[in-house]
Amino acid sequence: MPWTHPPRILSEHLAPLPEPLACLLTAGTVGPAPAVAALGARALLDLAPVALEDRAPWPAWLAPHQVPATERLLGILARHGGALLADAVGLGKSYVALAVALVLGEPFALVVPAVLVRQWRALLEEHGAEAPILTHESLSASTVRLPNRPTVRLFVVDEAHRFRNPATNRYRALARFVVGARVLLVTATPVHNRIADLFHLFRLFLRDHDLTALGVPSLCLAARGDVDPHAVTAAAARLSVSRSRERVQAAYGTGPAVLSSPERAPGEVIRVGAAPDAELQRLVTGIARLEAGGEAAVLFRLLLLSQLASSLPAFRASLARYEAFLELGAAAAAQGRALGRRDFRQLFPAGSDDLQLAFFPLVLPPGSGAATERDCDVVRRLRAFAASSDDPKAGALARLLDGRVGKTIVFVQSRATVHHLMRRLRGHRLAAVTGERGWFGSEPTGRENVLRAFAPRAQGGPLPAPALETDVLVATDLLSEGLNLQDAARVIHYDLPWSPARLAQRVGRIDRAGSPHERIETVTFLPPLPLADALAMERRLVAKRRTQSRAGAGTRGLDWCDRLHDLAARAGPPATPGTCAAVAAAERAVVLVVRLGRQVEGVVVTDAGARADPARATRLLERAAAAEPAPFDRAALERAIRRAAPLVRSRLAALEDARWRAAPRDRLSRRLIPWVLAAARRAAARRRPADLARFDGLVSRLALGMTAGEERRLEDLLARRAPLAVRDVLAWHESLPPLGAGAEAPQVELVAAMVLG
Repeated sequence: MPWTHPPRILSEHLAPLPEPLACLLTAGTVGPAPAVAALGARALLDLAPVALEDRAPWPAWLAPHQVPATERLLGILARHGGALLADAVGLGKSYVALAVALVLGEPFALVVPAVLVRQWRALLEEHGAEAPILTHESLSASTVRLPNRPTVRLFVVDEAHRFRNPATNRYRALARFVVGARVLLVTATPVHNRIADLFHLFRLFLRDHDLTALGVPSLCLAARGDVDPHAVTAAAARLSVSRSRERVQAAYGTGPAVLSSPERAPGEVIRVGAAPDAELQRLVTGIARLEAGGEAAVLFRLLLLSQLASSLPAFRASLARYEAFLELGAAAAAQGRALGRRDFRQLFPAGSDDLQLAFFPLVLPPGSGAATERDCDVVRRLRAFAASSDDPKAGALARLLDGRVGKTIVFVQSRATVHHLMRRLRGHRLAAVTGERGWFGSEPTGRENVLRAFAPRAQGGPLPAPALETDVLVATDLLSEGLNLQDAARVIHYDLPWSPARLAQRVGRIDRAGSPHERIETVTFLPPLPLADALAMERRLVAKRRTQSRAGAGTRGLDWCDRLHDLAARAGPPATPGTCAAVAAAERAVVLVVRLGRQVEGVVVTDAGARADPARATRLLERAAAAEPAPFDRAALERAIRRAAPLVRSRLAALEDARWRAAPRDRLSRRLIPWVLAAARRAAARRRPADLARFDGLVSRLALGMTAGEERRLEDLLARRAPLAVRDVLAWHESLPPLGAGAEAPQVELVAAMVLG
């Protein structure tokens, strides 16, 4: 009824709200649980703003499990400007990435390892597509340029885990290239040590503050491990399509074109040394006595032990380099100087199996850290002990190959071991690959010739001549990434790598969709216990696996978004925003799907409290969609909202803080702000509103976080020798993409609510 006169409200009639956020997080009408579950799933996936109603049909060559991956990636790219495709090995990530590029219909470029260029070119040709290709190796050079093509709007980066270190030349070059473009990162092993490493990759397309609403206030801090790991894992999942093979087979294992993958036989283990036990024990004991190199001594000992685990020829090659190190270090110490970068390049050239360029920062201190006569004597003894030609490990490999049928890939760490095995296995139809070179027996050839002879079906080539037919391929880990070699039925880990991710990459060469084999095998060679204890290699691998598991790393830790996608598709049409529902369940909980600024968070409220946990919210929504409806208890929902209010308030405060202080205070960009403000005051005094607006945009750019590429371009500008003018910084700012959202006040909204119990 309309008022007959305006109400009279006195100040003493007003009372503070017990929970102001409860007014914003107000539930709407009650609806069916499946529709509310679909609404929550679509909101958490951010599907509504990026629906592709007018898109062309999906490419017919996509398998059933690849269609939803393509759809989700397109949504993530539209929402965030970048995405990570991290499906398990052998699920056809290259086809999904190409489908994304073709559906977008914009000029795109490929960034791939040199070893995969031929494979990608064949895929482009197969589907009538064209794109410039940059290699990872070329990005390490300072003069790499894109061919003269239309402006690239999408970069597809294969084996993207190689860009997880922002200190490398290739990362810096890629960061500059992708400014203003979308980035699709492709890798089966996104996490090598910890999931925080992913955030260096995400900074290629996200600004530092972009995930604040999801509990990650700074990507830089997340990359350093200084953010709640639970929030880090949940945020990474939002940007990823990352499904295990088990998930794909369970969800897409029926239909007219089911996924055909081989069964993995239980892994076999062979524990044997590259030398007789007594000789091996003497070598391990001698290595432990080496002391030269100061703080670098432990690294040198680890290198020698790892090469000893591979083969005696590999150990002898590294021991010779170590002896040269002692001699050069002694000469340097006599001159009162430390070893420098040029010395290390001479000792460990790029591409060698030893320390390569990673030890440039290490220097040999004069005095106590220099070589002693004791070290030189130990090296002479080690050289004598390692002169044996007896190799029980190579013998065990030969017997294994004699007793098995089918093609086999033998992965080793050292090039010296490759050539050693080529000599020891002469009775087999054998080939080898190291780097760009290949061998048929003792005859050198190109790498591509070897791959086509060993895996003609996977490589799309004709059958080789009888003289070149190959059953055993010995290779270093350069071949462990991306290549299709599923003609083989067996992978042998002759040497253990340092990372469990590398093990997965190796097996992924043969464990691929469409393999001609029903069953594949893996065999792992482990060193004898004395050497294994000295290396502690197995313990390192187990510890890394546990660390990854605790962090939620790997495809199983990130695949809950795929279940959300499935829920949104099968639960029927979604309800209108704000709808809530109640279902009967053994577990009492309330799921709140809350929009915070531009992001959506899943909050689970139980008797123990409220927590942002979208993975658990996904499980509860899945159960609710299939559960029996229950009477809706609005009081229970209101209590849950009050419990969740402190969490929501802290996220809103973080968003507000990010509007003004997203970048760390010690960043050079923040120190430029007073200088720009002084120029803005001069523009105001001269009554130049257009200039004042430009300076205002520049200050916002400097205050808010930037992508890695935007920062690199600013660093390039500031590194110039010419004096820096304000107009130069303005030109830098105006050459970059618009800032977009971030300056407005954050908003909060209850999208959906589900009461279980």
